[in-house]
Amino acid sequence: MNPTREQIPVSKFRFEDISPGTKTRLELVVDCLPDGQPLVFSTLILRGKCAGKTFLTTGGVHGDEYEGPVAIQDVFDELDPQLLKGTFVAIPILNTPAFTAATREGGWDHQNLARIFPGSPAGTVSERIAHAFSTYIVGQADFYADLHAGGNGYRIKRFAGYQIVDSQSNAVQRAAAIAWGFDLVWGTGGLPGRSLSAARERGVPAIYVEMPGEGRCRPIDRAHAQQGLRNLLAYLDMVPGDFPTAPPQFCFETGTVGSGHLQVDYPSPTSGLFVPAVEVWDSVVKGQSLGQIRHPDGTVLADVPSDHAGRVLFLRTQPRVFAGDCLVFVLEVPIS
Repeated sequence: MNPTREQIPVSKFRFEDISPGTKTRLELVVDCLPDGQPLVFSTLILRGKCAGKTFLTTGGVHGDEYEGPVAIQDVFDELDPQLLKGTFVAIPILNTPAFTAATREGGWDHQNLARIFPGSPAGTVSERIAHAFSTYIVGQADFYADLHAGGNGYRIKRFAGYQIVDSQSNAVQRAAAIAWGFDLVWGTGGLPGRSLSAARERGVPAIYVEMPGEGRCRPIDRAHAQQGLRNLLAYLDMVPGDFPTAPPQFCFETGTVGSGHLQVDYPSPTSGLFVPAVEVWDSVVKGQSLGQIRHPDGTVLADVPSDHAGRVLFLRTQPRVFAGDCLVFVLEVPIS
């Protein structure tokens, strides 16, 4: 049985409307879906008894990424509003149509939400989600973290990332990404259409994190995400606690435009069965085979060699591929 939640138009809601020292679950109404059901952000708000920063976090921008949403729910449950300084606002599943369809893209319009921010108030369902978040939600925060994962068809190396900006926000973002606690921190050139792009336009420092994925919700991955959220809360001085301050082994920036766009690397040259020859985070050299595309009868249709040295950041783990599907991303890791 679904619980009944208070529904408030997203355009009229302000975080400070919640009373200090309370926890609240409510639904922010974005619009109406084609089947007549309300399109909502199921929102968790914990306003501490003491004043402090406002930390916004989201998961489920893609509907097949589960570690972040569950970790957000768990951390919300464990926090005590009598001890928290500031306000913790969480939307565990931002893209409910995609979540319902269990797909990366929206179930109604098949759009990738992470490519269309700031959206449009008169556009598709996904564009309306992006518009509501960009216009009414993210600008109320002092800091924002978006939790991602590899999704149904891929596995990815855990890392914390941020978009490089020309302001003091960059130092805040880099420190926050380090505080999250993963051993890879990667700053990349600005990419349009992302949730972090919406935060940047509003002057809100932001990071994103990636977790392994494969359509799973493993306890170890949830635990990593939970600890990362706790670390960020401590970094923002909202709860007591220690957090990493020293850069991890892999901590660098790649400022070229599009450097963080993983899904455009190594498109499959043909359809068939992808048989990888590497694992995530393997070191590879230029010319090394990353895998093969095979015909159903076993004939090798294509070999996929690496065109540069680096480490395997992102790897397709669903063997069936169509021509053009991304197979792998090889990250060029600076040599220290």
